Amino acid sequence: MDRKKFVAIYVATFFFVFSLSYLKGEQSVYQSIRIFYPSISDIKIVGSIGIPLDHISGKEEYYMDIAVTSSQTSYLQEMGLDLEVLVEDMSKYFQERSLPETQRDFPLGSMQGNYTWDELNTRFDELREIYGSIISERLTLGQSVEGRDIWAFKLSDNPSIDENEPELLYTGLTHAREPLSMMNLIYFVQELCEGYNINEEMTYLINNRELWFIPVVNPDGYVYNETYQPNGGGMHRKNRLNTNCGDNTERGVDLNRNYGYGWGANNTGSSSNPCSDTYRGNSAFSEPETQIVKDFVESRSFMNVLHYHSYGNYYIHPFGSGNLPEDPDLTTFREIGNQMAKENSFVVGTGQETVGYTVNGDAVDWTYGNQGLITFTPEVGTSNDSFWPSENRVIPLCDNQVHANSVFAFISGNDIILDGVEFSERFFEPGDTVNVSIQIQNRGLLDSDGGVTVKIEQLNSLIILPFDSISVGTLESRASDMISFNFFISNTSDTGSKSGFIISAYDQSSFMRYDTVSFFIGYPELLFFDDFEEGLDNWQFEGDWGLSNFSYSGNWAIGNSPNGNYDNNQNTQIVLEFDSGFMFFDGLNISYKANWEIELYDDFVQFQAYVPNEGWISLHGKHTTLGSGQQGQPWKSPGYHGSSDGWVEEIILMEQLNNLIPTKFRFVFVSDTYGNADGFFVDDFGISGHPNLIPGDVNMDTFVNIFDIINLADIIQSNSYEQNLIYVQDLDRNGIVNIFDLINLINQIMGYQ
Repeated sequence: MDRKKFVAIYVATFFFVFSLSYLKGEQSVYQSIRIFYPSISDIKIVGSIGIPLDHISGKEEYYMDIAVTSSQTSYLQEMGLDLEVLVEDMSKYFQERSLPETQRDFPLGSMQGNYTWDELNTRFDELREIYGSIISERLTLGQSVEGRDIWAFKLSDNPSIDENEPELLYTGLTHAREPLSMMNLIYFVQELCEGYNINEEMTYLINNRELWFIPVVNPDGYVYNETYQPNGGGMHRKNRLNTNCGDNTERGVDLNRNYGYGWGANNTGSSSNPCSDTYRGNSAFSEPETQIVKDFVESRSFMNVLHYHSYGNYYIHPFGSGNLPEDPDLTTFREIGNQMAKENSFVVGTGQETVGYTVNGDAVDWTYGNQGLITFTPEVGTSNDSFWPSENRVIPLCDNQVHANSVFAFISGNDIILDGVEFSERFFEPGDTVNVSIQIQNRGLLDSDGGVTVKIEQLNSLIILPFDSISVGTLESRASDMISFNFFISNTSDTGSKSGFIISAYDQSSFMRYDTVSFFIGYPELLFFDDFEEGLDNWQFEGDWGLSNFSYSGNWAIGNSPNGNYDNNQNTQIVLEFDSGFMFFDGLNISYKANWEIELYDDFVQFQAYVPNEGWISLHGKHTTLGSGQQGQPWKSPGYHGSSDGWVEEIILMEQLNNLIPTKFRFVFVSDTYGNADGFFVDDFGISGHPNLIPGDVNMDTFVNIFDIINLADIIQSNSYEQNLIYVQDLDRNGIVNIFDLINLINQIMGYQ
């Protein structure tokens, strides 16, 4: 018998035996398992028995982690898959690991911080009572299989009036075991309400948008989870249609396989087996829950829709088959997704690109493919958070979506932003004429409301602008325009002084943002530089860090793995001790050339500063991204992964330390158990800044005179100089304060220098 026939017979037998257990009323125990080195045939076997592939985590070619029932685990083992059970009982695990949340500015629920169905309804009533002027009454859209109301509400300045404003929709809890898909929406609503007439962005959105919410698409499934796991951790996914699979978690239709676009295209992206977690139903929109969403979307004039799920840290766009939308839509999806992900580093792409799975009959494909609306499936939370995060993770995960939800609301209309600024030169001297190019984009889905005005206001009198505003005409949806002009640096400006301008771009109805572009006048003073041509005497290192002949300039650079790919399970660092009068400099920055090839989303390099009494602080630069919270990447902490695609210049602005004075710097590298790459390399490392005191002003009274000579002589005689004051005392810059510095100071005062 060939393998295909064997698998077909085995699967049929498996479903027969499996269905008997359903009819006996046995509650399935869900497990987390790891399948090692999964092949395409292994994945097909997994998909063929209806195991959802939309929450795979793991590492391509090495392993994948999935949630399955204990019976499915046994079946996969009998089919010869190499697997390990990571969690024996996921519901029990979720409950036992949960830690309480002590911060209660946002009221939490009784299911590991998530609301029960009744608690959600009560919470909505409370918000409506407080903010009734901007929250509509419930709009009942219809009833679920078991007769529960599926309701929506609108957030706007006139919630009972259908105004001519851009509309968008957020939906949650399509899958009943994904409570963060609902919780983050209620959190966002509370943020908007509390910020109304206080926060300019929140106020604008409520006054100029109609934000619609369906917090629970699948109330029956959610209530069932509450019934059998009242403390949280229920693993039922589908609705509660009687599909002759008993009365437990196997019952029902997967609502995110029941939409009309591509419905039933194959048995991998959905299942025809009524007891499968991905059962698509007997026809498209066969379920009242999906029909309700369909009717509501078709009855409104939505510009864009977010269908929330959890987990994975993804913003997934069409198509579920893995095919890509045609341009310009593909570019629109990528750009909007990346703007949403700016503050959380979610991965943007199709399901095939992000998780590595295909689906059919899902909400996102129908919303775009049939309705033509820009739409994403956000998957909230890391693989460690899983379906039911610890209670103390609920608020951070909800807060992590506020920026993305806000961006998505702005984009539903006309939204003018500053998209980039480039100067003709990096440094400017007094008397220079400088060219600047400013890129403006209408990132919204509507054309600009009339012509766009760009207003430019100088910060001070140290520069002279040729105009204070300019019109760029009408900008179509997603279009950009470039403004280029020259400005003049005043001859009377002092080297080291700070100037710049404030840019605002707007049309007749868009939100007006103010972006400050600032710079220091003059060339900075180089405080430290290492091109590694003289070795590593300035650095202390642990692990494999060392000199590499893969350099940007000269013969040498440093790297975390100079002799080949880095190893697994690494936690290494290279440290520079440097404490030399940072307090006497403004505009301090660290620059270096960097080149890296690091495993994406798992391994990580961070650049950090050490501040006494504060510890190590991770610093962000032009090329850093935020950590995913998975494997070796601290959540929302800046660092490097993926590929730099060649050497790049990194700039780290020290102002992000908020006047804290560091004494050390380091690169720290962490890798996980599987997979590796070439590594991280650094060359031409420098520290520079603009002095705010005069060298030789030992008394620090802004004058250099005989009293400074006397003070410096006392310091040299007593050998009592302080390292952090060395900048004003060490005039010959050799790191030592001695008689030669005194001679230099005398010559400076006498006018010989």
